[in-house]
Amino acid sequence: MAATTPANAPGLTPEARRSMYGGVISLVVDSYDIYVPAFVLPAAMGYFEPASMSDTQQATMTSVVFTITLLARPVGGVIFGNLGDTIGRKRITMLAGIGFTVVTLVIACLPGYSLWGYGALGTLIALRFIGGVFLGGGYAGPVPLAIERSPARLRGPVGGVIAAGAGVAVFFISLVQLTALEPMAPDAYTTWGWRLPFFFGVLLGIGYLIYYARVREVDVESLAKDRATKRQPLMELLAGPQLRNLLQVFLLMTGMWFAAQMLVSFLPSLLIQVLHQDPADVTVLEIVMSVITSASMIALATLSQRVGRRAVLFWTAATSTVCASAAFAFMVMLAMNGSPFLAVAVLAIVASVFVNGPLGTIVVYLNERFGRGVRSSGYGTAYTVSLILPSLYSVWIGLLDNVMPFEYAPVVLIAVGGLLFAIGARIGPETVTGGTLAAEDAAAAPATTTPAAAEGGSA
Repeated sequence: MAATTPANAPGLTPEARRSMYGGVISLVVDSYDIYVPAFVLPAAMGYFEPASMSDTQQATMTSVVFTITLLARPVGGVIFGNLGDTIGRKRITMLAGIGFTVVTLVIACLPGYSLWGYGALGTLIALRFIGGVFLGGGYAGPVPLAIERSPARLRGPVGGVIAAGAGVAVFFISLVQLTALEPMAPDAYTTWGWRLPFFFGVLLGIGYLIYYARVREVDVESLAKDRATKRQPLMELLAGPQLRNLLQVFLLMTGMWFAAQMLVSFLPSLLIQVLHQDPADVTVLEIVMSVITSASMIALATLSQRVGRRAVLFWTAATSTVCASAAFAFMVMLAMNGSPFLAVAVLAIVASVFVNGPLGTIVVYLNERFGRGVRSSGYGTAYTVSLILPSLYSVWIGLLDNVMPFEYAPVVLIAVGGLLFAIGARIGPETVTGGTLAAEDAAAAPATTTPAAAEGGSA
């Protein structure tokens, strides 16, 4: 169902534009801090571990360092989401920014096993968990703030641009890896080279804080008035209509993350360590894939403004279930048969576009599914808690390895993820014409609201 917005509806106000750019910055910083260990630490874990550790044990510890952050994000999403609906979006954005910037700085300065023994590895894991909590808070404030301040007719493109920030982060990490870290001597990399991307993350965090210091806070009193009860936002979210909304988008997001983890977190190690592709080629692939996938996020989110969020989400999910899993399977087959890397890369990009392209539409859809008084809680909780099961992908792949070749196990998770995603989209309402975002949205771009849309944003 297309939106029915007046042709002369205004564009982004200066405040909305600042909030939108802030949302992009938040996704860049978050994704950068999340995925830096996956790209940088595998070659440097010897700094934190004894030389007696086997290759398998080292790989396991690297996975733990990465996974612990994913598991911590739901904690931050719930805590900071609730705070975002009670003390304000900007305040929790600043708190979260200070937290993950300080943690990243401490990690960059950590001593290694030679000085602290196993305490070095334990401290690294603990800091990544604490940083993950603060990174979870980085979703609950900036993104709802940007979507709330966007005129109804521009929410799709704004959501697409915000989601593209994740691709920009992967681009930065891959570029640093290719140009600065790979040419470095192994001893230098293990001793101090790995620290450089973390120090760069600190600079990103400082820029994040400087930028958000200039963004206006929401009217906190009006958030309380928008809630149906006097309970804490999180408690209201877990009851009645809001709980039904939460369960629906939780199913949708769980499916999306199951498929996405295969194309973001697992793909580099699969290509390099299992399929024996050249690491430099894989890094170039990550750069190209991030650019193309980011463009698809913007394109699909813009399309959702015309044909509806639910339609875009359902059909991309259904297509992903078949096409993305098939592309991934053929990619593995070609790589195992020694085909040129270009063919392998093309299929990887195709799978990534099908799986990750809908993220921009999801950003808007999740915010439109919750009333303003519980929007930070709803968005932060749905976006992060749904990561728990998919973040344990190494466990599921290990189980599947008992019944099928290891290389093809991700195909099953992509297909299952696409199916859950499609079901979640199918049972949810359309929201593209919703009129329940911030009051300035309704004043700037009034829309004709349908009963289904009203349900999508009911408080």
